[in-house]
Amino acid sequence: MRNIFEGYRLFAIDPKKSRSKDFYKNMLEYRAHVMKKFAPAIKKPSDFACLLCGGKKWEEFLALGKYKLYECLRCALVSPNIDFSKAGGSEMYDDPKNIKDTTREIVATYGYRKKVHAPERLAYLMEKTGLKKKDITLLDVGCGPGYFLSYLKDKKIKSKGLELAEFLVDICRKHGLNVTSTELSKEKPGSYSALTLFDVLEHLTAPVAFFKDVNRALKVGGYMMAYSPNIHSLAYMLMGNRQNTLYPYQHTAFFDRQSLEYLAKKTGFTLHSLEFYGLDVMDYLCMKQYDDRYDYFDKLREAVPLLQVVIDKQGLGNHLRVIFKKINNV
Repeated sequence: MRNIFEGYRLFAIDPKKSRSKDFYKNMLEYRAHVMKKFAPAIKKPSDFACLLCGGKKWEEFLALGKYKLYECLRCALVSPNIDFSKAGGSEMYDDPKNIKDTTREIVATYGYRKKVHAPERLAYLMEKTGLKKKDITLLDVGCGPGYFLSYLKDKKIKSKGLELAEFLVDICRKHGLNVTSTELSKEKPGSYSALTLFDVLEHLTAPVAFFKDVNRALKVGGYMMAYSPNIHSLAYMLMGNRQNTLYPYQHTAFFDRQSLEYLAKKTGFTLHSLEFYGLDVMDYLCMKQYDDRYDYFDKLREAVPLLQVVIDKQGLGNHLRVIFKKINNV
């Protein structure tokens, strides 16, 4: 039979190993908690200013009750209109419910993520940048419990992690990993050939300032790779505000090509690569399973990765992979 998927990147991620049993239910419960706790942080629409470019002109993109996302008409970043002095930082991430959610969804799936996700991430970085193992000195920012760093350590690749959540730093250190809770701005300039941001880009509240710190940490010619939700995706079209990557008050910056190019231009980078590899079908089936109490994924297991690869090829997957190359110091 002709290989109709030649040239496509096919993934087979098992949600029953990469997520908790009641993933979607747990997500809704945590969302309800933060929606109530941080509701006073919502600002008036007239007070909106884009987190990326400072633009004041916007269109409403998506609403979850009074919590709304706006698309900047200048740079195309999608972001909420909230007062970060009332929502964010330690109050958000040291919240016992956030620790419980992170432990259940990320820490408890450590072994699977190290075995499946970590090798693929290193291979993707090397494929897209041309870096060789011997030439990689890597900083993983927002490293979580450290499964990617643990894999790099096994491969004898020089690496370090930064993580602000102290309970995750403790987990990393128990695994013997080089991880600290210091700020990125404290890193010695030009120390790294590669910097990774897995599920971090969407948390930024001051992207330009943060990327200037990224620039300083990298060597000229070095690469920054990020995985982040794509809000302009099939999953969001099908699920709307029920999409599980919405994460009110935490996911504050949703990028597309235009906004990524704006960010690169302002911070000494060029947009080296942009591709889309999502979990649209899996996410939709998780929602339907919650609604209907029926295990759709179990019945459609073989079809899910094949359907997803077509969605990804059209640039509609709900996660983007972006690689920036540093071209000069800023």
